[in-house]
Amino acid sequence: MKKSILFISTMLACITMQAQTTLTIETTPGELKNVMTQEQIQSVEDLTLTGGMNKEDFYFIRDQLVKLKSINMKQIEVDTIPVKAFFDKKLKSIILPIHIKYIDENALNTNARIYLTGPYPKRAAYIGGISFIISNDNTYCKETENGIFSSDGKILYETTRGENKLDFEEGLETIETYAFVDAYLYDYRFPESLKYIKNKAFYNLMWGHLVSGPGEHSDPTIIMKAKVPPVLGENAFVMSNEQYCEYPLSVPEGCIEIYRNADPQWKIFRIREGDQPQGIESVSNPNLSIIRSGNSWILNGEKNISKIEVFSTIGAIIFSTKCNDTQVEIPMGKTCEVVYARILYADNTTEVIKLIK
Repeated sequence: MKKSILFISTMLACITMQAQTTLTIETTPGELKNVMTQEQIQSVEDLTLTGGMNKEDFYFIRDQLVKLKSINMKQIEVDTIPVKAFFDKKLKSIILPIHIKYIDENALNTNARIYLTGPYPKRAAYIGGISFIISNDNTYCKETENGIFSSDGKILYETTRGENKLDFEEGLETIETYAFVDAYLYDYRFPESLKYIKNKAFYNLMWGHLVSGPGEHSDPTIIMKAKVPPVLGENAFVMSNEQYCEYPLSVPEGCIEIYRNADPQWKIFRIREGDQPQGIESVSNPNLSIIRSGNSWILNGEKNISKIEVFSTIGAIIFSTKCNDTQVEIPMGKTCEVVYARILYADNTTEVIKLIK
């Protein structure tokens, strides 16, 4: 009899423990802390919520549910994931509400796997260092090797992180706000079907360089195949710094002036015709003399130099200076044994030279 009672007690304890670590709760905005018992607050690991929430509930989850590992909010009625909602929260997975409309600053700054169940929401620039995972039952979005798109492929919401070369397929019509936040660009190619580039679509865009072989240097390039320039939202291109006087852009044949006149924002680009990256080969007889003086190179040009950029052999920029003179000094103390210098002259011609310590 005692063994039977002990067995039943043990089973009840296990059931109770399961009930406290895995919970499904219906709540109303601001009331989650009141519908959970203290035991549930201290022990819940997997939480499914229905009903409604507000920002107080999000901060209660972040600060009080210390053992929480996963949260399913698919059926919650809420418009916004508030600022720092899951900031630094140690979670394994988050299932976002199907009707979410906006994600605020640093709301998802967590290492959790974050599942998107509905339409792609509007967002702040920095919602956290994450990429969404499209849930299997999501009928609004799809994911390809190039990023997250609307299900029909017409809208690009989020580009693939860490990819420097991207070739987008025909059918893409709109690039959404912050689609390229913090992107590091070498070679982006956009189809003829592209019609709109939204506000801050290219936000804090960083420009890389390719050195493909000895004496060969390729500028990073955006290639537009549309003969009619896409309509630009406000601040469509926000660069990470003033690294260039002009940024490389390739457009279809006969379309240079069409792009330049379509919107003042296109004038930040050095526009040329064609569908290939704008490469520059280093020259053996440059239009300047190079003298070593102590721990520097002294460059004396035949014409005024407006800017010099120095790159390592893997394309990383290691020195940059603006000027307006025929003579420029380049310090070599922090450079590699072999570097490439891109010289931009006042007349907008350029050349690349190889410098060896």
